[in-house]
Amino acid sequence: MILTVLGSGTGVPSTHRSSPAYLVETTVGRALVDCGSGTLRQLLLAGKSCASVDRVFVTHTHPDHISDLIPLIHALKIGWDARRERPLELCGPPGFRSYYVGCVAPVARPPRHFEIRVSEVGDNLDWGGVQVETVPTVHTTQLASVAYRFNSENRSLVITGDCDFDSGLVRVADHADVMVMDCSFPDALKIDGHCSASECGRIASLAKVEHLVLSHLYPVSLDQETRLAEARAECDSRVTLAHDLMTIQV
Repeated sequence: MILTVLGSGTGVPSTHRSSPAYLVETTVGRALVDCGSGTLRQLLLAGKSCASVDRVFVTHTHPDHISDLIPLIHALKIGWDARRERPLELCGPPGFRSYYVGCVAPVARPPRHFEIRVSEVGDNLDWGGVQVETVPTVHTTQLASVAYRFNSENRSLVITGDCDFDSGLVRVADHADVMVMDCSFPDALKIDGHCSASECGRIASLAKVEHLVLSHLYPVSLDQETRLAEARAECDSRVTLAHDLMTIQV
């Protein structure tokens, strides 16, 4: 698997961090995990076409994680390079179907030449041989949120979305090769619903994660090295600070 960080930022506008979005490339296709504002442009900057996306996995429906979903569908409908005929698979947490029907479909409108298939997560999802596991995350009481684990060819990738410290994350990340975690703030600025840097390191340690990638980074006055130092103090994992358009071979 190949992971490309399309957006390592948040809902706060930034000139160097786009809103959350990750491209996961496997032997069976390409998927987006979240698609915040700017995702389509970030795909082009990464040398990829949105037409190559087979699936979108949504962690939760806060605007900074889903606001380019309607533009994605619209772009695929236009099909300026080739008419799309294969389905677009959308998957999200409990309640995602209702969100799609109420908020996305009325604006995007059903395509004529391809099908949009909408599903909600279960215990396990099959993506043509890539096993997808999910676990609920602790983020907000207003809507459901989930983390995803992708298992392919004896390699594993976990992307948490927004989350707070929780034992479920330890279980889903057990011996993961790469784990991309919400590290919104350094320890001194910790808020409920988001992991601090030390908490990210603690989860990586308990789960025995090989490579921890800190993402969803709010702009703060503290040096970014603070996040790295606080996470590294809690684990023996390799720890990396995400940046837009970085690529990781899982």
